[in-house]
Amino acid sequence: MAGPVITEDYQRKLENFITAVPLYYGDKPGETGEVRSMGKGSKTLNTQNGKFTADDVDAIKADIKTNADFQRMTGYTHYDLLKKWVNDRTTTCNEFCSKCAVAMGYTSKDGVGKFDIADWLTRYGLGHCWVPASTGAEPKYGDVFRMFAKSLDRNGVNLNHMGVSLYIDGKNWYTVESGQGGPTTGYDVIKRKRHDWKPDSLQGWVNMKALIDAEKPIPHWLGGWWEVEEGAYEVWYYYFGAPNKVYYSQEAPTSLYAPPNRPGTIGSFSMKGMFGVQISWNSADVDEELTAGIQDPKKRRFTMAGKSANGVPIKAERMMIQGLL
Repeated sequence: MAGPVITEDYQRKLENFITAVPLYYGDKPGETGEVRSMGKGSKTLNTQNGKFTADDVDAIKADIKTNADFQRMTGYTHYDLLKKWVNDRTTTCNEFCSKCAVAMGYTSKDGVGKFDIADWLTRYGLGHCWVPASTGAEPKYGDVFRMFAKSLDRNGVNLNHMGVSLYIDGKNWYTVESGQGGPTTGYDVIKRKRHDWKPDSLQGWVNMKALIDAEKPIPHWLGGWWEVEEGAYEVWYYYFGAPNKVYYSQEAPTSLYAPPNRPGTIGSFSMKGMFGVQISWNSADVDEELTAGIQDPKKRRFTMAGKSANGVPIKAERMMIQGLL
């Protein structure tokens, strides 16, 4: 069995961070060790025989022990997990991914452990860091992946999951993932796993090298694709990305996840206050100034309005990624 290819400093940092997670030895129960949320001798509760309450958790609080490695890699104590599971059946896959990203050197306050990660990256002008599974590429050691399927998982909810890719060996894909337990078992688990490459549920992954090397993100309301009407008849498509670059094309984007493959005209932009955008094109095109209008994250609608330097009115609406991400 081949091993992971580790060539970058951020990958070595991840390797050190997950060293407490036992190596993968097989798919059968007990073949591969795991890091559980509860420490040795701890009491716990589960939902196999009915839902437990906050009072049930507090009744055994003195006998609840936490695995220190699990807490280090997720931020959760076992007591915190039980309290969460009183009303929320989700596990710690997201938190584990965020902790891994920080360990690799990602310094943003916003973690990558988000189910809407593709949309989130695009909103900050970092769409180039998202790799859709449909591209035919393969994740590298440390890349954070996103899965979704309508089938139910062990906790009776849709498979809605994130994890960290380690390496691919032929048809085998090796990963490290938290969220391998849950309220039905009474504890959560971090474990190295093997999947068949590539599962139908795989949506894509974050290229962590690109993300760590990326410039400062741009305002969350601005990044990504916009449909722009100039005057009464002309329609253009703008892409705002880091670091303060903007592209336009007459052709609608084939994917809202990423910048254009063959950029048309390129320009730069600067912020004027919190909600004003000044665009300078690297061509004979006249400069433009736009101001944010509607900002409604719940309805996923953002607009801008303004004019070109020669007075032509401009209005724009953000092209939002749809569906579960």
